[in-house]
Amino acid sequence: MVRGVDAAARPPVRVSDDLVELLTVTQRGVGRGVAAVLAEGRGTLDGFRLLRSLAGTGGRSMSELVAALHLPAPTLTRLVDGAVDAALAYRLPDPRDGRKVVVHLSEPGRIRLSRLEALVAAHEAALAASLGGDRVAALVRALADLAAAEG
Repeated sequence: MVRGVDAAARPPVRVSDDLVELLTVTQRGVGRGVAAVLAEGRGTLDGFRLLRSLAGTGGRSMSELVAALHLPAPTLTRLVDGAVDAALAYRLPDPRDGRKVVVHLSEPGRIRLSRLEALVAAHEAALAASLGGDRVAALVRALADLAAAEG
């Protein structure tokens, strides 16, 4: 701290105008906030994303989950193993190819997901209130366009 200058009075440090840096810093900050909220519900960000990716589907293969979640296969395997051990998901043989498995969301998984979604929704609402709903909506549109262009 600089002597004689109140840390609260100093303007925030501007990170960069570089897109990659801004996206990285923002993602990490928002991720930390969401992770803290999810921890209250005994969840993790990757676990929440897994449950969401399984909801509303007839199950997903491991390769579909790797593609949807952008996680390395070994990380995804550990994540699915944890969800299965906690009875949040279950595996069944793929009806089209018996050598593969399909991961399904269980009823306890649906209940957990509902609780976690409520926590995340409250966090997102607080973020929108602090930044302004229009700004957040514009950011969501811009990021969706960027993700579609990259995907």
